[in-house]
Amino acid sequence: MHTTLDEWEILHTVVQSGGFAAAAKKLNRSQSTISYAIGRLEDQLGVKLFDIKGRKAHLTETARVLLADAEPLLSGFVQLEQRARSLVSGGESEIRLSVDSLYPNARLFEALTEFARRFSYVHPRVRQSTFLSSSTEFITHGADLCITGLISREYFAKPILEIRLQAVARFDHPLGMKKRPLLLADLVQHLAVSIEAVGGGEPRHQPRTPSQRFLAVNTVETAIEAVRSGLCFGWLPVYRIQDDLDSGHLTPLNLPVGGRRDARFNLVCRDIDVSSREVRALGDLLGLNSTLEVI
Repeated sequence: MHTTLDEWEILHTVVQSGGFAAAAKKLNRSQSTISYAIGRLEDQLGVKLFDIKGRKAHLTETARVLLADAEPLLSGFVQLEQRARSLVSGGESEIRLSVDSLYPNARLFEALTEFARRFSYVHPRVRQSTFLSSSTEFITHGADLCITGLISREYFAKPILEIRLQAVARFDHPLGMKKRPLLLADLVQHLAVSIEAVGGGEPRHQPRTPSQRFLAVNTVETAIEAVRSGLCFGWLPVYRIQDDLDSGHLTPLNLPVGGRRDARFNLVCRDIDVSSREVRALGDLLGLNSTLEVI
């Protein structure tokens, strides 16, 4: 004879709830049923699971070790049951999310952490795209949700975040060292960094000053490092360079107009009204029903 998953689940519940009576109530079974299951488990294993001290039953050390080994199996079976119920009711076993690389990772992972806590049976699949490419990724790869600075009339889109971009240069760059307000003639004498999208469709890039010489890169990280090196200046997300600004390594450029730009990001879905509850839940965690934030 062999032990059953139900018997291990009963043992786990007894330990978690603090006793036989509490476990019986939680599992909606009689206390005699709980006692029988524990007794049978002891017989099959050939070990004593509980020591009775007064009116309380205490888990033996051997039982503690065995239960620790069994808990991952119990958790996996619970997730399997949840996934089965979700699929039967039209839910998701996987959610595909396309995210623009300029979107803050900290916010993304905070939302995914809470989502994983609520829907442990769903596997999120995140595809982080280069700047301004996530809408292309959304269409090409069939994502369920997309965070992008571009929108299309064909899809539902909700603004969720606005990111401040500041024109900056390294502290010893000629533009950073000028005390007077800068002119267009000053900018065009120096190399600027420009973040470009890659992939099919029309080329997309940050706004550019006419006649400006520029270094084209396809990631925010590369743009930041290029400006930090002193090679060029550029408009960078403030939240990513705040430490450099505080330390004085990077300095805001003295531009009377255009020193700050804003990048607005939207949460895009094909049709939120007919999406599964899992997709709507992740959308809500990403800001679907919140007011527009500015960072």
